[in-house]
Amino acid sequence: MTLDDWLTRTATKEEAFAALIGTSQATVNRYRHGRRVPRPAVMARIAAATGGQVTANDFHGLGEGRSAPPP
Repeated sequence: MTLDDWLTRTATKEEAFAALIGTSQATVNRYRHGRRVPRPAVMARIAAATGGQVTANDFHGLGEGRSAPPP
């Protein structure tokens, strides 16, 4: 399940999720929309916060077939 799907299904706000994983709302937004892939330590916190429903595999290939704005 993607982070976007999880946040939508659980009605979790980016700000609240950011506080859970120890990052900023802007960073969660980048993860959510495939503009950034979490580092391993953050990915572990995402997996824990989502009860294992969002894993590193869910971020694999985000850049493929998706149009992301240039950095």
